[in-house]
Amino acid sequence: MTLLQEAYTLMQGQSEKNVQLIVELLRTMSPKEDASDGVSSKAFRRTGLTKNMVNLPADFDEVFDALDKDVEELFHGDAL
Repeated sequence: MTLLQEAYTLMQGQSEKNVQLIVELLRTMSPKEDASDGVSSKAFRRTGLTKNMVNLPADFDEVFDALDKDVEELFHGDAL
């Protein structure tokens, strides 16, 4: 049985309410951009989260990159 066939079989046994919830979940997980609000659902490169999930400051990448030395010291100590 293919994954699609298995999903179809499982869906047939669900109530209408459960099917609505599953469809909403699939819409939420969809990688398409939401044209209504112009916000991309593409995963943010640092966190793996989409912009719909978290509101990070515009300078997040620069601040994150600036912490490289501090993170290195946490793992290796001041000896390096």
